[in-house]
Formats: sequence, structure tokens, C-alpha cells
Amino acid sequence: MLANKNNARKSTGPKSAVGKLKSSQNAIKHGLSTEKFMVIGEKADELIYIKDELVNQLKPIGIHQEIIVSKLIDIAIRMKRIPIIEAGILNHEMLEYEADTYKNKVASKVEGDETDNVILPSNIIIRKTGLSFARDCNQGSSLLKLNTIEDKLLSKYFKLLNELRNEQNKKGGF
Repeated sequence: MLANKNNARKSTGPKSAVGKLKSSQNAIKHGLSTEKFMVIGEKADELIYIKDELVNQLKPIGIHQEIIVSKLIDIAIRMKRIPIIEAGILNHEMLEYEADTYKNKVASKVEGDETDNVILPSNIIIRKTGLSFARDCNQGSSLLKLNTIEDKLLSKYFKLLNELRNEQNKKGGF
């Protein structure tokens, strides 16, 4: 343990331009773990892909640009969820209607009766995602609220992207 501390004191970080560029990405690579942003049913590799692609395409340099890219990643992940939430809201509403209209058929299907013409269940994760959002809206118009959220996220995303581009075009940095 003492040897590790002594060796760590000797390290002065990367020397080459390539090494410095690579290490400048550490905050985003290691500071943005997908577990912080995951919702039940999401695939970590899809979120990692979004993060990696945005970092690779936007190439932040320095802490200010890394913060902007980190927020862009957050917004991109949230925007990816919107169609899933919308489908969940609609699926839940349709299944609730079907359940009320065809209670006996649904009940017999649950009990194992193999009758035809019974609704097919939607993806339970999508349905529960939509239901949780709709409940959060306190019986208000969840689709309208979702659309408003999407518009605000898109606006924030492009403002941040503009800010990043302006920052990257500056000669002396921040």
C-alpha cells in the first residue's frame, strides 16, 4: 500500500498530445455511469452507445465543454424515453378500455381459457412506464404534458449544442 502511494506521487499524468486528449475524456467516461440514468427495462448498452457516440462526435475539451456534453447526453437519454412513455400511455389506456369492455374474456384468458378474439397484452414495461407517467400527471393530460416536456428538452439540447459549438470555435478556450 505504501508502494502504491509512492508510485502515485511520481505520476505526472500524460505527456503526449494524444495521451492528454485521451485523459481529458476520463470525466465523461467515468463520471457518467449509465446506472445513474437507467430505468427498469432499459438496456445499458443502448445508453452507453448514446454516451459514447455523443462524446466521439462532439469531442469536448476541458471541463466546461465536458459539462455541456454531459448535459447533452442526459437530455438525449430523456428524449429517447419519450416515445416509450407515449406508447405506454396509449397502450395502458387501450388495455383499460378493453379490460372494461371485455372483462369476462380477459378473466377467462387469465384463468387459462384458450378462446380466440382476446386482446394481446402489450409489453408490460412500456405499459408500466406510461402508467407511471400518467399517474404523475395527476389525471391531467399526460400526452400534452409529455409533448411539452419533449419541446423543452429539444430546445435545451440545441441551445447547449450551440453553446458547445461557440465554445469550440473560440481561439483561447473558456
